[in-house]
Amino acid sequence: MLRFARPSADRLSQSHRCQGLPFLGIGLALAMAVGGAMAVPGAKAACLTTVAENNCATFNSSSTSTAVQAFTSLNLSTNRYFQLSLLTNAGVSYTITDLAWSKDGSSFTNFSPLSLNLNSDGSRVYTNIVDYGSAIGVPLYLRYTIPTGVALGAIIEGTLIANDNGSNGGGVLTDSINNYQAVNRQSLSVAASAAVPAPVPILGAAGFFVYSRQLRRRLRF
Repeated sequence: MLRFARPSADRLSQSHRCQGLPFLGIGLALAMAVGGAMAVPGAKAACLTTVAENNCATFNSSSTSTAVQAFTSLNLSTNRYFQLSLLTNAGVSYTITDLAWSKDGSSFTNFSPLSLNLNSDGSRVYTNIVDYGSAIGVPLYLRYTIPTGVALGAIIEGTLIANDNGSNGGGVLTDSINNYQAVNRQSLSVAASAAVPAPVPILGAAGFFVYSRQLRRRLRF
């Protein structure tokens, strides 16, 4: 362990023992920089920003984006049946894939169908109705993958629809009971430059220079 003051007889030997420490600082700085670069939001996925209950509030369509949305509405405490509805305002059709739901946010069960083609006229499309078997409770997570090529400014909207008796018309849950709910989550296509890079790599480099200067001061004692 380094100390700021040592007997004069120890200065030379202490100086020699400390020569390798700047390299330790370099190693630490590089590790911090690499670790920070790996943690940059959007570095491994096209989702760029997160808001409460939506991990993909904005996305860049240069690659696919997996939206995971959480629903905590109190009506889920009594509702038993639910489904996922999707639409877009893009004016063209996109294929949304990997439709699934989860109670814990990690283990997902597929909807049927597993993919849906969004309508170019902005009308809704629906998964099958899921009978949870009892009150759903909160939270409930819905997941789907947005494809590449979504036009800038286009919105992909996912909606949880639920009720407590499964009443439906043409496979779409109806609002014939008080506990019916339809809760929207939206994801917006934006340019990649809208993402804000994490400052960790810069902080890692700065930390190294501060650390090196401290070592040089110690060696001059």
